[in-house]
Amino acid sequence: MLPTHDEVVAQRCRNRFYRFFLEFWQTIEAVELVPNWHIEYICDELQAVYEAWASGNGQPDVLLNVPPGTSKSTTVTQLFPAWLWLMNPATRIISSSYASSLSVSHAVKTRDCLRSDKFELLFPGLIDAKADEDGKTAYRNTRGGQRYATSTGGAVTGVHADFIILDDPLKPDEASSDAGLSAAASHLKTLSTRKTDKARSVTILVMQRLNEKDPAGIWLDSGRPLRHICLPGELPTDPAKAEALVSPPHLTSRYTGGLLDPRRLNHPALNQMKKDLGSYGYAGQVMQQPSPEEGGLLKKAWFRTMPHHQFLALPGAAEAVWQFDADPAYTAKQTNDPTGFLASCYLSHTLYVLEASEHWLEFPELTAKLPVLCHANGYGPRSALYVEPKASGKSVVQQLRASTSLNVIEAPAPEGDKQSRVNTASPFIEAGRVVLIDAGWNEAFVQQCAAFPTAAHDDMLDCLTQAIFRHTLGPPTLKRARLRGVYSG
Repeated sequence: MLPTHDEVVAQRCRNRFYRFFLEFWQTIEAVELVPNWHIEYICDELQAVYEAWASGNGQPDVLLNVPPGTSKSTTVTQLFPAWLWLMNPATRIISSSYASSLSVSHAVKTRDCLRSDKFELLFPGLIDAKADEDGKTAYRNTRGGQRYATSTGGAVTGVHADFIILDDPLKPDEASSDAGLSAAASHLKTLSTRKTDKARSVTILVMQRLNEKDPAGIWLDSGRPLRHICLPGELPTDPAKAEALVSPPHLTSRYTGGLLDPRRLNHPALNQMKKDLGSYGYAGQVMQQPSPEEGGLLKKAWFRTMPHHQFLALPGAAEAVWQFDADPAYTAKQTNDPTGFLASCYLSHTLYVLEASEHWLEFPELTAKLPVLCHANGYGPRSALYVEPKASGKSVVQQLRASTSLNVIEAPAPEGDKQSRVNTASPFIEAGRVVLIDAGWNEAFVQQCAAFPTAAHDDMLDCLTQAIFRHTLGPPTLKRARLRGVYSG
């Protein structure tokens, strides 16, 4: 006896998640589906993740970076959990988003799919809700499956899952907030402890890139194995940059005219998003880069470079007085803020930078390293080391004054927030008055400046603004610094 049409469709849905997605889109979405190759690719990748789990194999977690408006939540957080229950009704799932209301909405749509007439028609009697555990944020079926929804900062006590889905754990307007970043990072860490099987369970993190220290950045910087899918809304014009950004790189060949989705994210739509989101929002949410390629508040093109021999030929260079800035933190942990260091001199209304660097050192190593850095960069009798008076800075100043002959100044306490200070310094930089002596450190320094305020660290930039203010704001700034004392011993 030949199978009926419904039986054929049901089997195709079991065989392939993408077919299930196409069939059940209408059960939770009122708008017409506009298919694109990236949806099929993501569905197939998620199916491979399930199949590895079902076979009992360990596998890396999944990181998915895609723009808004590409059906990512419908695919990953709403229909994929429904398909998981189709394949194995005992599967346990935790999902989370930055807001509780968003997490609840995702969980309800999964339930709507499972309770739809179409699901019952194709898979009669497969999923029955457990009557005493059938809420919006948490529900179970009679075969042991569970769907639990939480949000960033929310509790997950006593709940474990085979699949953990984090869909946008960080709100875009909190991307520059230390509190928002810390909450998202803490939630990511908490959910990593809620796996039913540490080797076999999978976490799927879905988000746009918003900050170098966002949850995606934490995973990428950790060096951990990942199944990473990164699909910017459009390709950079440089093919090498495109292949470096897209993951896996071979997917660049699937773009049409440089566009991920030429129907939904065509040039007019992308241009409107540039206006609506601004340069940082567009870079993170559409291009999957925490900061604009050319720079944000500070443009990469504003920084000039000069070979050392060319600098030495400048009038006054031989008599230049090198000054030094330190933005201290004493820790050897790469995950914590480093100490920033900058060596510079001021000639003809231009700041020349001989070195900018970062150092993760404990306090004894740090206070031993700073004199070495100063002397390696032309320290002389008229030089001084300016140390920002953060909690660790005061200790650094005291130790160096006691143990070295360096002229150590506790720099004036920064006024205003960091963004205000960068805005104040930006005209000086835009005018080409910051020149970097050509060396290996240039790229990392310029990248940190250009990525502000979404960079993972900003210690070298702090040193730069401190040096600029010292020279451009004139005697009042120096007077405040001198009141704090210059010591040579």
